[in-house]
Amino acid sequence: MLKSRLMFGLMMAALVAVLAISPALAQDDVPVITIYNNSGTLQFDSGGSNPDVLAEVTDYIVQQIGVKPVVIVPPGGTAATEKLNLLLGSSDPLDLFQAGRWTDYKQAIIPLNDLLDEYGQNLLAVIPADQWGKCTDTEGNIMCIPRSTPTSPYIMWVRQDWLDELGLEVPTTVEEFEAVIAAFKEAKPEAVIATRPADFHWASVGGWTEYGYSNWVDEDGLMKPWVLQPGVKDWLTKLNEWWNNGWFYADTFTSFEEPELFRTCNISAWMGWYSRVTLITPQVESACEGIQWARTSITGPMGYLATVRPENTSGYVVTRKAEHPEAVIKFMNWVYNPDTVENQLIARYGIPERDWWFTDAENNVVDRNPDSGFVSEFMMPNLNIEVRYRVLDPARAWHLEYLAGDLQKLDDAKMPVDAAYAFDETRIADEVPSLGDINRLMDEQLILFVTGVRPLDEFDSFVEDLYRAGMDDYIKALTTQYNEFTGM
Repeated sequence: MLKSRLMFGLMMAALVAVLAISPALAQDDVPVITIYNNSGTLQFDSGGSNPDVLAEVTDYIVQQIGVKPVVIVPPGGTAATEKLNLLLGSSDPLDLFQAGRWTDYKQAIIPLNDLLDEYGQNLLAVIPADQWGKCTDTEGNIMCIPRSTPTSPYIMWVRQDWLDELGLEVPTTVEEFEAVIAAFKEAKPEAVIATRPADFHWASVGGWTEYGYSNWVDEDGLMKPWVLQPGVKDWLTKLNEWWNNGWFYADTFTSFEEPELFRTCNISAWMGWYSRVTLITPQVESACEGIQWARTSITGPMGYLATVRPENTSGYVVTRKAEHPEAVIKFMNWVYNPDTVENQLIARYGIPERDWWFTDAENNVVDRNPDSGFVSEFMMPNLNIEVRYRVLDPARAWHLEYLAGDLQKLDDAKMPVDAAYAFDETRIADEVPSLGDINRLMDEQLILFVTGVRPLDEFDSFVEDLYRAGMDDYIKALTTQYNEFTGM
């Protein structure tokens, strides 16, 4: 196998050399597209690929689709956005980039409807129809190719090995969960529930509210932030009870090093971002012998605890100054081929059988040469295609399996009311000057209620504080855009 792959690699190297001097590539009619790849693919490779290797991969792609992609590698940190803004404001070529929120770039990008109809059939096939809404304006113009997908990353996890040790079942209700945690605490006094300040709403508020962590439409027809739902106080009361029981990790609402906490082996339940379990657990298995986790589907008085993390308005956009917008869509369409994973693997890893190869072609398992000199300049990812192959990496095997499966399981979490609509967050911020104060109040005070620093009988006063901070303006801004989308 190794010998045959080596021979094939030599053949491919020879082919690349021929392609490099092919008359077809010398023709001026091969459209060139300039991509600013700020998708996150290159966040650890800001130096870019070996220039010679990059040229070979570029030539390989040209022969595949008749389009020559040229990639600008972003600098690190905030300089990436500064660089993007400079490119947009200059005469330098720029055809494709990832907009964190396409609504922020409305004046600089073009609708894609006709281009997708003519050149983007693969994109339309791979990305489900219900995931294009966040890229669509109120007039039906598709303004981006979706970057994100709806997922359920904020699920309650409990220790399966401890359940087995104590002869307990995976809990499915809040009452069963509390009984499990109490049993864990009795058997293992150091056991703690852990979460993060940005996670605990997503992972639990749905159990006590109708809509979960979501804006919602009240009986008065106004769209309001999640915190104004009936049931939020009941939710806080329950979490405060857990806090008073000593079930939470003491620093869970402040700051802590997640790997170090996991390495103590004392976490009985994790209510937060999934990858803390799927990625960190393999790192601590040697210290926590036999550690196993169960993903739960727990319900409270008002239904499932978790809320779906909806798709956001990030997406790949084509600029108004693109000379060959059809070539941009042709390139993306090639990467997103629904019939093979090979094209996206070329975009990510380089030339097949030289830079990467299948170890199990039937199941799309691949291995790669980490020293190939190519760092994925041409990959513009989306979970819908990323989960179609796996890289040979035992430490990430469970994580990759979870990405392709339970992360996309949405039937045991609440879908946000406004999940389908591309709200213009910048417009909301402009219309609600005190939005930062409102968010800060919510972030700070809710944790104070959970930890008992602020008494729960002051919850109504907290709501009054929100209105004094400008909640009416916030409600008006949300409702206005919601009505624009729904025609109400």
